[in-house]
Amino acid sequence: MRLWLLDLDDTLLQDHAISQTLLSRFGEEVGVEGFFPAVKRWAEAIFQEAPFYPWAEQIGHSALEALWARYSTPGLETLAEWAWPFRERVFREALGELGGPVERARELAEAFFRERRRYPLFPEVPEFLETLRVRGGIPVLLTNGVPDLQREKLFGAGLGGAFPLTLISGEVGLGKPDPRLFRMALCAFGVGPEEAVMVGDNPERDIKGALLAGLRAVWVDRGHRPKDLRYPAHLEVRDLREALVLLEA
Repeated sequence: MRLWLLDLDDTLLQDHAISQTLLSRFGEEVGVEGFFPAVKRWAEAIFQEAPFYPWAEQIGHSALEALWARYSTPGLETLAEWAWPFRERVFREALGELGGPVERARELAEAFFRERRRYPLFPEVPEFLETLRVRGGIPVLLTNGVPDLQREKLFGAGLGGAFPLTLISGEVGLGKPDPRLFRMALCAFGVGPEEAVMVGDNPERDIKGALLAGLRAVWVDRGHRPKDLRYPAHLEVRDLREALVLLEA
């Protein structure tokens, strides 16, 4: 495989576990159990009421991300105005459901916004990317989300110069699994689908999109998304280095 399309969140960068750990800690501090699932559930429910929800779905911007995105990209000013009432309401509803101190909702929302800015890579990522480089694979970042948050993650993780091409759904107006996003990467390097592979953790976004575009697909099982039999990957791995066998394909 010549062209390697790589997802960011929970493929290269630890995402789900960071939110879970932080919100669970907040729950312990205020004396409630199940705070992470409650916040996630309320965020997803209230997020659907947002006036821009169809756009967020199209580009793959999640409700949990809306709890800490800055929305500093020009054109997203109305999202920045909407965000804080949304965040406070999410935390208030979660605390109320669990019998916690609802008066601390704003405090916890602000703490999550501030402390969520952590960007740890999975341990094997540096070796994986270096092996790709040395052996002639071309890494392209293909990530869903709002531009400022995805670029904050990218540079915060030290990957700002790791990719000759970065495609962010919120910048190009197309999100995975739309096959046109995958084809953009193919066209940029003059590569046919038979020479490309998509590596990602999300069956409905990464694997489905790759299959629609005619690419090989590698599902990275990070332990928090179930396997989806509707979108069978060509290879399933738990460590990105296991996917390097495809360099010879």
